[in-house]
Amino acid sequence: MSKNIILIVTPILIIIAGLLIWRLFFYLPTAKFVDIKIADTKYKIEIASSSAQKIKGLSNRDSLCPKCGMLFIFGFETELPFWMKDTLIPLDMIWLDKTGKIVDIKTATEINSQKLYRNQSPAQYVLELNANDYQKLNLKIGDIIPLPNTL
Repeated sequence: MSKNIILIVTPILIIIAGLLIWRLFFYLPTAKFVDIKIADTKYKIEIASSSAQKIKGLSNRDSLCPKCGMLFIFGFETELPFWMKDTLIPLDMIWLDKTGKIVDIKTATEINSQKLYRNQSPAQYVLELNANDYQKLNLKIGDIIPLPNTL
């Protein structure tokens, strides 16, 4: 009798474990967008807060519309290395501390690269925009990007 129970319960547990793994790592919830004013210019920003959204990021996209970007949200300030693996468009990476102050800026022009881009000061957010937007907006370290309270 106990052997029959094991034969019935084992496949059920495997299915449940598989669904949990899929949910944690591959399920992408509906994208959330917020409008953020950056240096008097309104940007439509996609939010990446789940692990799956952060892993995917802007990879495998052919373009990013003008005045669009992605904001990666982390739970605390730390070093946040980024790379361009499977990313097909050049990007600005802007690291922000918990108050929205810019602590570092890098422009990644090497698409589909595994080169790591690291912040020099602790950050809680990374904002990705089209490459060279930060120069067009005249952004510099120390500037504040006001983040919505709903993050």
